[in-house]
Amino acid sequence: MYDVMSGVRVIEVAEHTFVPAAGMVLADWGADVVKVERIQGGDASRHLQLPGTDGLLNPFFEAANRGKRSIALDLTQEAGREQLYRLIASADVFLTNLRSDARKKMGIEPDDLLKRNPTLIYARGTGYGLHGAMADDGGFDYPSSWCRSGAGYMQALVDEMPPKQPASIGDLTGGVTLAGAVAAALFRRERTGKGAIVDNALYMVGTYLMSQPLLATGIGMPTIPNHAQMDAMLALANNYRTRDGRWIALCLLVDKWWPDFVRHLERPDLLDDPRFADAAGRYANRRALIEALNEIFATRDYADWCQRLATLEGVWAPVQSPAEVLRDEQALVNGFVSQVDVENGDPYLAGVSPAQFDEQTIGTLRAGPAFAQHTDEVLRESGLGDSQLAALHEAGAIK
Repeated sequence: MYDVMSGVRVIEVAEHTFVPAAGMVLADWGADVVKVERIQGGDASRHLQLPGTDGLLNPFFEAANRGKRSIALDLTQEAGREQLYRLIASADVFLTNLRSDARKKMGIEPDDLLKRNPTLIYARGTGYGLHGAMADDGGFDYPSSWCRSGAGYMQALVDEMPPKQPASIGDLTGGVTLAGAVAAALFRRERTGKGAIVDNALYMVGTYLMSQPLLATGIGMPTIPNHAQMDAMLALANNYRTRDGRWIALCLLVDKWWPDFVRHLERPDLLDDPRFADAAGRYANRRALIEALNEIFATRDYADWCQRLATLEGVWAPVQSPAEVLRDEQALVNGFVSQVDVENGDPYLAGVSPAQFDEQTIGTLRAGPAFAQHTDEVLRESGLGDSQLAALHEAGAIK
C-alpha cells in the first residue's frame, strides 16, 4: 500500500460495496481503516456467495474490504455505541451508507458525531441523495446508478432487455470518488482545521457517468441508443469477430490512421476503393465497410490478430477474459493487477484502486479481515483493559 494517508484513522459503519469501497481505497493509500460490523453476522456482503465458491474467498466482500481491520459492536446498545464514540473521538474520517432511520437509531448522524469530534470528516453514501421523495429509500448499484441514470436504456438493443453490468461499476466508481472527496476535505482541514460532511449517491454516480448523453439530450441533440454490430455509426469504432469466435475492438477515431490500418490488414485494395477514400465516404458507406471488415477478421484467429495489430498506429484492444487480464503483461508490469496476501491461505490477484503515487506500484496488499477479527485489538488501543473487554463481551455489546 501507499503512505499518502499514513496516520489517518478511518472508522467505517457501512455494508455491501459502495461506501466500503471508499474505505478500501483509503486503506490502499495507507489509512488505518477500522470496519465496524453488526454483531449478528457482520457485513451483509459476507453472505453474498457466488454459486460454487463455498469455502473460498468471497469476491463480493473482498472487492471492497481488503486491507481493513474488523470489529463487531452492537450499536443498538448504549454500551456498544459508547465504544464507537471512543473511536470517533480520535478518528479523522467516518464512513457510512446506512439509511437515515438506522443512522438516527444508532446515534451516528452528523450532529451526533461532529459534536464529539468537530474536525471529523463525515462521509455518507446514499442511494438517491438527501432530498426528495426517495431520500430515505435504499439503493443498489444496478437499479440506482445504472438503470435510473439512463445507462441501461442506452445499452439496450431495440426490443431487448437492458444488459446487466459486468461488475459493480456504480459501487466501485462511487467508492473511489467518495475517497477522493474525503481526501479533498482532509486537505481543507489541514488548511483551516474545519471538519466536513461529504456526500455521494449512487444515482449521482450514474448521472456523472452518463454526462455526455445527458448533456447531448439537454442541448437538444438526439440520443444514440445501442446498436447491432452491423449498424455501428462508425465502422472503425466497432467490434469484429475473429475466425475462432473471439472479438477485437477497434477505436480508430483519427482519419490519418486509416492507411496504416489497411496495411496491417494486408488489403491495399481498400485504399483504392473510392467508397472508403476519406472519412465522409467511410461514414456514408459504413455498412459496406463493416461487411468487408467482418470478412477480413474472420480469416484469422484471435491470437494472430493480436500479434498483427500490436504495431498498429491507432487504438484497438483485444476483448479479454478476466483470466487473460490476470496474465496480461501490460497490467502486471504497471501494477494494475497486484497480489493480495491472505492470512492462513493462498494469495490471489486482483485489480488495484485507480491511482499511483511517486511513480511506484502499490505492491502486495492484504486481504479483507475475518469477521470481528480485531475487536479486542482495536478497543485496547482505545484504552480498554481486559476486564472491561470481558464485561462488554458478556453483555453482548461487542464480539
